[in-house]
Amino acid sequence: MNLLDDYIALDPFAAEVGRDPRTVRRWMDEPNGLPYTRIGCRILIHIPTARDWLQSRMHNPNPLKKSRRTA
Repeated sequence: MNLLDDYIALDPFAAEVGRDPRTVRRWMDEPNGLPYTRIGCRILIHIPTARDWLQSRMHNPNPLKKSRRTA
């Protein structure tokens, strides 16, 4: 097993989520942004942590309100 098996570089990660690498870098700069690891000049993203981060940003739509009108 390779120590970095659970990590992916920034550009392939961006391609995987369908976003530009600049967008992913903005995510990393946000408060409570996308966690990452830097090894030298390489940016690596831990895949399980990124999944958790994405799930934590999930929005649930507002439930439908019952109509006040009665039939």
